[in-house]
Amino acid sequence: MDIPSLLLMLLGMAAVTYGLRLVFFLPGVGDRLPPRLRQAMAYVPVAVLTAIVVPEVFLTKGQFNTDLLNPQLWGMLATGWMMWKSGRLLLAIGAGMAVYYAFRLLA
Repeated sequence: MDIPSLLLMLLGMAAVTYGLRLVFFLPGVGDRLPPRLRQAMAYVPVAVLTAIVVPEVFLTKGQFNTDLLNPQLWGMLATGWMMWKSGRLLLAIGAGMAVYYAFRLLA
């Protein structure tokens, strides 16, 4: 793909993304949404984060990887467990990274 096409594609994606976000800041728009839609929109960040994290953890070179020697899997599990137990995000991220790097060194 050439540079002008790439830049045009990036600008188009940015316009759509930020355009959709700005619509909800207009006065009265959020009030007109049905309550069930507003409730469903609360789950969008979790769904997006899951869509980003799961392929990174379970795909290695395009292949599905559920091997017990997968350091990303253990880092993810440690992060989730620490977040569940402590509720402190930075502590959970630190614990997950520590487990990930320790597992890479040992495996």
